[in-house]
Amino acid sequence: MRGSVLSPFRYSSYTIFWSCAFISNLGTWIRDVASSWVMTHLSTSPLTIALLSFSSSLPIVLFSIPAGYWSDRGDRRKILLLAQGLMVFAAFVLGLLASLQALDEVALLLLCFLMGVGVALNGPAYQTVLSELVPPFEQQKAVLVYYMGLNITRVVGPAVGGFILGLSGAANAFYINAACFLGLIFYYWRWPLPSLPQAEQKSFTSRDLNFLFANHTLKLWGEIFLVSFCASCLWALYPVRGRLELHLESLQYGSLLGFLGLGAFLSVLFAGKFMQPQRTKESLSFAYVIFAAGQLFLAMAETYVVACIGMILAGTGWIVLATLMNMSSRQLTSSNHFKATQLGVFLSVFYLGMSLGSVSWGAIAKLLSTSQALMISSGLLILVGIFKRKYRDKESHI
Repeated sequence: MRGSVLSPFRYSSYTIFWSCAFISNLGTWIRDVASSWVMTHLSTSPLTIALLSFSSSLPIVLFSIPAGYWSDRGDRRKILLLAQGLMVFAAFVLGLLASLQALDEVALLLLCFLMGVGVALNGPAYQTVLSELVPPFEQQKAVLVYYMGLNITRVVGPAVGGFILGLSGAANAFYINAACFLGLIFYYWRWPLPSLPQAEQKSFTSRDLNFLFANHTLKLWGEIFLVSFCASCLWALYPVRGRLELHLESLQYGSLLGFLGLGAFLSVLFAGKFMQPQRTKESLSFAYVIFAAGQLFLAMAETYVVACIGMILAGTGWIVLATLMNMSSRQLTSSNHFKATQLGVFLSVFYLGMSLGSVSWGAIAKLLSTSQALMISSGLLILVGIFKRKYRDKESHI
């Protein structure tokens, strides 16, 4: 197994972490399907439904950088346990209110915001865990294998969520989500990595600030913001298209995200070509156009099958663009001692685009239509992809 992509599983700590993370991610997709399904029953306004994505993204914008700095400065175990505890609490209360039929729009948005706070606190420290569970020569494989597991949950989780919704209702979906966090809580409780001694803690210097605001860094942040702003249209409006306009049943509705996950999983088969450092710009421009094509299919879909094709295309583009942007941010932080803080900046910029985009596309959909909002977003993404490809071609002739 040493030369295999699965070689990180030779390390027991990584295997246990991967298994617990797999279950946790599975529960997250189950909750996403359930919460969007509930919101479409509480409101038919595209803007209100889009606020669901906004409420989950905004905390990541607000708290990712402080969470990353906290992680770099001290005990990551504490911040990870706090984050998991917040998410368990939010999921359990969602289930309780749903079972009592007391869950309204405000409560759903507030609890999704609290869930987002947990995600924000968890993110930067969680991103650094993978690089410490295996030797340096296995780290790239460890990240790839983690994303393979994540893509499997993208396929299975939404379908399971749709099945649970149809079989026993949203409350049980939320309770299952709460239970899925328990594995990671146990892992972090027993995590062997020691806390950073006070004497070894480093201070944030002007050199670190200059790195954050360097020209090439700002270009990367700008591109990440623009692309996530456009891509947020699908995440904000697919519930409107699926539940209210295509009138899908719970299992079909849940499978929409499953087909997006299927596209993401299929893209892993070509990861060896897409993830080569020298092809990053070309792969990103391709991913932007493919994701945009998926949004166009969803915008024009009049049947469930066409919508599924759109989600497969979008999933293929999404995992490539999200992974390569993450890897580009990791490369920027490779020589920096505040890795979690820098990754917190990446998450903050990415989700700033997602949160502002969710509200903006929801407002455009309310003013025009859901399909027109998806088409406008797709057009912008295609322009970004074409510009990036042409910019790459000019650089290659220099």
